[in-house]
Amino acid sequence: MNITLYGSASDNIDRAYIEGVEKLGRAIAVRGHTMVFGAGSMGLMGAAARGMYHAGGKIIGVTPHFMHTIEPVSDLCTELIATDTMAERKHIMEEKADAFIITPGGLGTLDEFFQILTLKILGRHDKPIVLYNINGFWDNMLSVIGAMILKSFISPEVANDFCICETPESVFEAIEPKKA
Repeated sequence: MNITLYGSASDNIDRAYIEGVEKLGRAIAVRGHTMVFGAGSMGLMGAAARGMYHAGGKIIGVTPHFMHTIEPVSDLCTELIATDTMAERKHIMEEKADAFIITPGGLGTLDEFFQILTLKILGRHDKPIVLYNINGFWDNMLSVIGAMILKSFISPEVANDFCICETPESVFEAIEPKKA
């Protein structure tokens, strides 16, 4: 299974997030899955790549050419796909995904989450989406989504289009096909 992982590129965050996502990366590799990510070497992207690498996992990085001047590209990628634009990067990451995991992050991570959630709502895919909620990181955003539902700005069914998970084990329960 190809798992597209989104998350922070910042190293200036609490170590608990970095350690939690590195652990998740190891678990993805141990279960035999491939990780598709934004190819960053810092923050939670870098942590996931390190976890994958140390557990022998396959890592596909997708990055636009211009990002090389903004942040270092991970040298742990098994495969690196260079794009011309962020839109092309996001499209490739979406197309390659069998499931999505959104780890804590900033504006770029929010953009990626809401894009794949919107595409799911519009019927463009039916892939599992997981918010990896380390230390309650996503709680405030979930409150905003809850308020939008209460005020009828979005349908209550949206809450069924993604899962909130706090451990690697619960992530895999949410994304891996159920055994018959």
